[in-house]
Amino acid sequence: MSVSQTGFTRQTYERTVYAVVGVGIFGLLAGLLLDQQVAGTAVYLVGCWVGGAIAVLAPKFTDATLQDERDNDLHNHASGLTMRIAMLVGISVIPALYVLDAGGYVELTATVWGGVWVASALFLLYGVCFGVVQRRR
Repeated sequence: MSVSQTGFTRQTYERTVYAVVGVGIFGLLAGLLLDQQVAGTAVYLVGCWVGGAIAVLAPKFTDATLQDERDNDLHNHASGLTMRIAMLVGISVIPALYVLDAGGYVELTATVWGGVWVASALFLLYGVCFGVVQRRR
C-alpha cells in the first residue's frame, strides 16, 4: 500500500469511487420505488459521472500509486472476456434471428432490433478503439 504526500491512498481511492457510484445506484432504485424516476435518474447520472471522473482523474493528479500493472492486466483480461462472450452470443443468435424474421417464423420487435443495433455499434466501437490503440503503440 502506498501513501501519498496528500494522504490519498489506493484504499481511499477505491472506497470513494465505489461509494459515489453506489449512492447513484441507490438513488436510482429509490427514485423507482418512490415513483420519482426523474429525481432518481438525476442522482444516478451525477453519481456515475462524479465517480467516473474521480476514477479517471485521481490517478493523473496524485503522486500515490492508485493503479498498477496487475490492475491493467485484470482490466485487459476482463475486457477481452466480455468481448469474446458478446461475440459468441451475437454470432450464435443474430444470424438466426435474421433468418427466422425473413422466413416469417418470428416477428422481431423494435426492442430486439435495438439490441442488434447496440451490439453492432459496440463491436464497431471496439474495432475503432482497437485500431487507435494499435496505431499509437
